[in-house]
Amino acid sequence: EDFYQKATIRLMRQIDTMNMSPGDKHAAKKLVLLFRNRFKDHDVKMATFGPDLNYDISMFTYDSDGFCKASSCTFQKMHNPRDWQLMYINELWTFGPHHYLMHIPSKQVFDLTADQYTNVGIEVPYHMGYPVELNQAERQSANRFAAAIIANNKQNG
Repeated sequence: EDFYQKATIRLMRQIDTMNMSPGDKHAAKKLVLLFRNRFKDHDVKMATFGPDLNYDISMFTYDSDGFCKASSCTFQKMHNPRDWQLMYINELWTFGPHHYLMHIPSKQVFDLTADQYTNVGIEVPYHMGYPVELNQAERQSANRFAAAIIANNKQNG
């Protein structure tokens, strides 16, 4: 839990270093906190991945496990999409595939789920990443994640 909180704080601090307006920084931080809090929620995991989707969420032992594509795609869609590029590291990486974001104005990697690797001492090889566009089928986990966090927010006030 401590490692998870520290990773969340690092993401928040990284936003402060990006070339964004104060309002955009505030909105980005709210999304980071929302997403990181929802990664912990079993109902959000089930709604995003579900047993009918060939995911065994019992294999996800760390809170941000598995959320890379869903959260990166959703963050991009919800926060100034023109400023963010969805990036992809394919299966050539032993621990891949992996999705993350590139903040275009600051040219910074922004990885909402990097801690799923760094908590076990694995460094993410961002140099292997390349821009990717997702088709409709590939966006389904992001659509389910977005719907789940909206539903979860309404439930929890």
